[in-house]
Amino acid sequence: PLNHAPGERIECDFGEISVDYPDGRRVKDVLIVTWSFSHAVFMIATPNHRTESVLHGMVAAFTFFDRLAREVWWDNPKTIATVVLRGRQRVLNDDYAALASHYRFDPCACMPARGQEKPDAESGVKALQRRACTPVPKVRDDQQLNEHLLSFCLAEMNRRVSGQTQTIGERFEIEKRLAIPLPAHRFDPCISRSVLIDKYQTATFEHNRYSVPKWAAFTGVTVKAYIDRI
Repeated sequence: PLNHAPGERIECDFGEISVDYPDGRRVKDVLIVTWSFSHAVFMIATPNHRTESVLHGMVAAFTFFDRLAREVWWDNPKTIATVVLRGRQRVLNDDYAALASHYRFDPCACMPARGQEKPDAESGVKALQRRACTPVPKVRDDQQLNEHLLSFCLAEMNRRVSGQTQTIGERFEIEKRLAIPLPAHRFDPCISRSVLIDKYQTATFEHNRYSVPKWAAFTGVTVKAYIDRI
């Protein structure tokens, strides 16, 4: 049995749902963050599985919970671990490593092809698809979709998990007393790269060129890539 102490562990994963927008049905990615002791859950729709989406979603989750666990568990996507070494050793993605350092949690990874090592996140994907998004949500935009997901997460706090006498919310209050408090400053959820402006007054980032003012030519700049802007 996978029993975990309060405040010890958070599990993360992505799930997919169908959503009806005014222009038709689309498949959306949703980041799911679940506490292993209390089963408190946070869900947020993201544009994709890219690093900036991971950073954006996890910062939003930590803000929602106002705490974080000592360990944060994932599978082994490239957005988390760029190289899988022997055992549980990993070479972390630089941007994810910066997130872990800022929030002071231990970044942990499941063994390859061992999804059962994070069953709460796997169950969270099923809950997303079967309970939060059945029938298919009808929304005007992504903001309304995230409001729908947030309402589900808040309602989950009043649910009792099978075999438990306390609600998820009551067990989460126990976790909060033992979890890590948030730092004074919020992490900036973006990919940050140093770039040299070329003679054409453009900054190159991931095979795309972005124009800058003439005075910036031949200078060094920092490019920040968020989920919705550069």
